[in-house]
Amino acid sequence: MDKWCQVDKKNFMLTKYQKRVLNFIKSYSTKRGYAPSLEEIKKYLKISSVSTAHFHIKNLQKAGFLKKTKNQPRAIELNNKNSKKLLEIPLVGTITAGQPIEAIEDSREIITITDDIRQPEKLYALRVMGNSMIDEGIFDGDTVIIRRQNTADNGETVVAIIDDNEATLKKIYREKNRFRLQPANQSMLPFFRKEVEIRGVVVKITRDLDNSIKQHKTYLDLLLDDFGLTTNAVRKTNGTKLEEKPFVQWVGGKREMIEQYTKFLPKKFNTYYEPFLGGGAMFFNLKPEKSVLGDNNLELIKAYEGVRDNPSEVIGLLKILKLKHSKKLYLKMRNVDREINIFDDLNNFEIAARMIYLNQTCFNGLYRVNQKGQFNVPIGSSLNRLICDEGTINIDSKILKKTELKYGDFEDILKDAQKNDFIYLDPPYFPISKYSDFTRYTKEKFYKEDQVRLKEQIDKLIKKGCLVMLSNSDCDFIKKIYYKYNIHVVNSSRSLNCKKEKRGKVTELLITNY
Repeated sequence: MDKWCQVDKKNFMLTKYQKRVLNFIKSYSTKRGYAPSLEEIKKYLKISSVSTAHFHIKNLQKAGFLKKTKNQPRAIELNNKNSKKLLEIPLVGTITAGQPIEAIEDSREIITITDDIRQPEKLYALRVMGNSMIDEGIFDGDTVIIRRQNTADNGETVVAIIDDNEATLKKIYREKNRFRLQPANQSMLPFFRKEVEIRGVVVKITRDLDNSIKQHKTYLDLLLDDFGLTTNAVRKTNGTKLEEKPFVQWVGGKREMIEQYTKFLPKKFNTYYEPFLGGGAMFFNLKPEKSVLGDNNLELIKAYEGVRDNPSEVIGLLKILKLKHSKKLYLKMRNVDREINIFDDLNNFEIAARMIYLNQTCFNGLYRVNQKGQFNVPIGSSLNRLICDEGTINIDSKILKKTELKYGDFEDILKDAQKNDFIYLDPPYFPISKYSDFTRYTKEKFYKEDQVRLKEQIDKLIKKGCLVMLSNSDCDFIKKIYYKYNIHVVNSSRSLNCKKEKRGKVTELLITNY
């Protein structure tokens, strides 16, 4: 049984990092007669971890570019016997494997592939968007290599131009008085046209490690290999009931508070803004037509992007993790951000799956990081966790399609808010005990001066004519700085305590300008 995301050497495409590593090894070996060490590769790449260098080396080994010499301090060398010719091809744009879109070419990007293809001067690449060709092994996010030609045989997969410069990727068939452009997906219907212009034929399918949907060995794949995990039995979805709710638990999240908040929500508004996103309970409850969501937790924003853009990949990886959930696997997954830069070496869907897995299996659903921004919560007591809430991820993905996601400070996220926009603010609460900072979810704290800065931002928003709602601690400081606004007291359940007897109801403030 094949490992998930196993490298197909024939279809391997070098990433920018892998190309840099390979060129560095070639240059270093030519000058010195031996290969560089992992430490030297790390220094050359200007990365923080030897594990990241090892990750790239291992992928190059699996692709046949390098071979490993056992029991040697510099245990890598070029595999000249099986070396492959590198081809640089322009990536000229995006093509749909679905409904046609206007053909747009942009040849600023170059990709490198590892195969000998005849007439390389006629080759170009297109990024695929959509899933109408999945039965041909072409998935959303893949890159297809096209040979320029204006004819094709029946059944070939072509770049077809129809309806006044609209492009689509389909199998072509000539019928009596028309062309049939056939999807390779049983759930989709063909297009019929009397006139079709062929711009080329697909000669190769690749999957780029730098792309948002990776199918080659990634750092997480190498980690999971140790557990014998495969996807053949788990990648299929199962029609779980859909429920609109946060896909992560979040300390201080407002899911249980929504019912109390409902009567304070504005009846009408234009764009919805939420710059302290967290679990997004308010957003998923409102499901606004237009929204701007943000947070200064980059990992969280990447997770939202992964769920929005690649829900099936998030679900597939979570199912794999659920199969082998254990303390050993938890610790390995938690340690990933100590071994690599997850924002450089993982896809958004991998970041999302890792965050959701750790969130589901850690102590009390707590997200907390140390001063280096590394997740440091211990494993929860139970190994029987949901881990993959397929229905929630699917419906959340659909709701998020209409959103703009931003990473940054609340002032930057709110700078474009206009009259009649609704802004919901759920910042880190003003501390009312010496342990309040225990719930820190970014390495930066939210200080008293930040609370004042937030209040000043709210004043500016209100002058613009925005509708503002703020949640915060029930304390004299917050009451004092917002005394001009409407202050409402609501009840909240305190759950972040290992002792049940210390969990209970506390009051919080809900502040509005309307």
